[in-house]
Amino acid sequence: MDQDVIGPAGLHEARGAIEELAPVLRRAASLDPSTLARIRIRGGRASVMLRLPFGVLVGRTVAAQAPDEPIDVVVRAPELLAWLDGDAPDPPGSRDADWRGGLPPVAGWQRVDTVPDHVIRNLVRSGARTLQQAAERDGMPGAQPRAEVTDALLDSVVLTVRAEGGLQAAITLRMVSALTRMGFLPRGSHAGVDVAGRWLRVAAEYGSVFAERGGLNIL
Repeated sequence: MDQDVIGPAGLHEARGAIEELAPVLRRAASLDPSTLARIRIRGGRASVMLRLPFGVLVGRTVAAQAPDEPIDVVVRAPELLAWLDGDAPDPPGSRDADWRGGLPPVAGWQRVDTVPDHVIRNLVRSGARTLQQAAERDGMPGAQPRAEVTDALLDSVVLTVRAEGGLQAAITLRMVSALTRMGFLPRGSHAGVDVAGRWLRVAAEYGSVFAERGGLNIL
């Protein structure tokens, strides 16, 4: 964490901006009640980062009135929602020590290509059918396949995009599944595929999904 930022106590001042991030918090908390949310507010922007059970980071950034001091704090998403909903009198306590892993950069992204939403939805549906078939082969119709089978399928590359000059990015089923499960991709829209260093981003209208280089094949 940065040393020049304030923690949960400063969230009172930024409550309005955090409320704009509540839909993302709710979806993530519904997938995993123990989800951690990293709230960062500075320079007229408020953002939240959450790590889903899918093994990817998701985030959303909105315009925000700059607080007196920058904010960078990790809290439990359900506890933050309880405060926003009026079920808790104060913001939750800091969980900074529980945050694992780095964060994608704010700047420096290069656009590789854009993908229509119907292409992404078809990929997700196809992946769901493959998971269902894998469960049936394991003799578990209607259930989830074995964890190692699920992980292998989620890590499979379902789309490769290329830009002029040879820039290329491979997108996994894990990433597109997270994009649709979080409701980031409205119908009739497009998602942008961007790269920055070791990071890959699939950016949609209501939020983005991030993954690191491992298993991505970014050239």
